Amino acid sequence: MRIIDRAASIVLIAAIANTPALAQNGRGNLSFLSPFSVGEIAIGAPFFPEQRANKGFECKKSEVYAGFTWCERTRLEDREGNTVQVHTSIIHGPDGTVAYVNKSLKPAFFDNEQAIDDEIIRLTDKFNRNSPKKFNPNVQKRTDQIAGINAVMATWGGIKLTPLLKGDLQVLARDKSPRKGVLVDYIGNLHESARSNYPVYLVSGGEGFVYVANYDREGTGGLRFFAMDPSLLDSGVKRSIQSGSIELEPVRMKQEGGVYVVPIQFNDAFTLNAIVDSGASEVSVPFDVVSTLIRTGTISQEDFLGEQIYILADGSKVPSKRFVIHSLKVGDKTVENVPASISSALGPILLGQSFLKRFRRWSVDNDQHILSLE
Repeated sequence: MRIIDRAASIVLIAAIANTPALAQNGRGNLSFLSPFSVGEIAIGAPFFPEQRANKGFECKKSEVYAGFTWCERTRLEDREGNTVQVHTSIIHGPDGTVAYVNKSLKPAFFDNEQAIDDEIIRLTDKFNRNSPKKFNPNVQKRTDQIAGINAVMATWGGIKLTPLLKGDLQVLARDKSPRKGVLVDYIGNLHESARSNYPVYLVSGGEGFVYVANYDREGTGGLRFFAMDPSLLDSGVKRSIQSGSIELEPVRMKQEGGVYVVPIQFNDAFTLNAIVDSGASEVSVPFDVVSTLIRTGTISQEDFLGEQIYILADGSKVPSKRFVIHSLKVGDKTVENVPASISSALGPILLGQSFLKRFRRWSVDNDQHILSLE
């Protein structure tokens, strides 16, 4: 793949430019927006996927931020004779207000590090022109001499980056999601970063902008940049819960073998039926199911608690009768790091208190046969 000159590389990242200083709010009036934007979409601006300019976006309820909607679109574009995959993602509130807008480009091309440094200067000037505040970038650079990868990460505004904990990195390394929020890394591949012991950060703090570029010895790599207000997401969730404006989606139960069960998903992989049992202290999983989860890599030896060897009926050995489910999903609710115990073969899966007690309240409607979690 050929390397293009700096002028062409700037074409690839020109989508960051053209920050709108004004936009219409939900009432059709003009109002000042955040200085942080991606293309024509700024933090605090309304986003309506049905508009012609937003054609191609697919939207669904956010699995991390209750009450918010996740929209994304992927396109292949021709940039100076090169086919570039451009991925755009947005998180907006119930009224369409944008809290996060992200764009990534693969591949991206850089003639040298100076081109990236110049772009960081240009972005700083742009932010300062569009705000009475003055923003200075926080720039971090990383080089892997063996892999031949260079990376630059810059942040502006109130953005804070907190390294993920070991347990969350282990989840990422297994190609799963720790469901912590918006994450960022240097190489544009969260799972590979976790496996390679590269830093992965959780984004928090206040309104700001993040720019990440990486490139190899030939100047080819990836580019990601996003505007975000983490406090808007957090406070929005709290306000929605307190006001009761979040519509709880009950989980419909179905009859199976004379009892009512609900589908539960283990570690973003297998979905199986379970009996809701408030009398069980923990989630209980029969050993034949545990054996299947081990064989398929859904759980590993590292997930077991304790050191007493336990032999399953099929002859396989596990370190304990208790283990941790990294993510357990029921309906639209996901709980992380749920302790579970192994029960006898062919028994039912019990959805016990190690899952249920993580909610403020829960209830079963025996007439409608639905489970509600809040």
